[in-house]
Amino acid sequence: MQSIDVLEKYLTYEVVKIKEKTTVQDYSRKENIPLVNIICESQDLDVGDIIILKNIDKHLHIVLPLETLSSIAKKYNVSEEDIKSFNHIEKVFIGQHLYI
Repeated sequence: MQSIDVLEKYLTYEVVKIKEKTTVQDYSRKENIPLVNIICESQDLDVGDIIILKNIDKHLHIVLPLETLSSIAKKYNVSEEDIKSFNHIEKVFIGQHLYI
């Protein structure tokens, strides 16, 4: 696996476990992720393989008191469903870290 020496400030990474046999190129197309943002050991991915996704265009939001999923979605002009799906959540709580 590639080593990561320096991370830019606010650059986030996501660790993903592969659910179906595929190639890096097919995964990239299916998930709409640029190939340069995928770090993995092999071009052929099998069930259970772990890859790292460099997510340079995500914004970190920390949930504040009185904020709701609806108010956060409006603030960033995205849907509540997108936030829930992207963060694998159903509800928000104070102090929670969300990626938008």
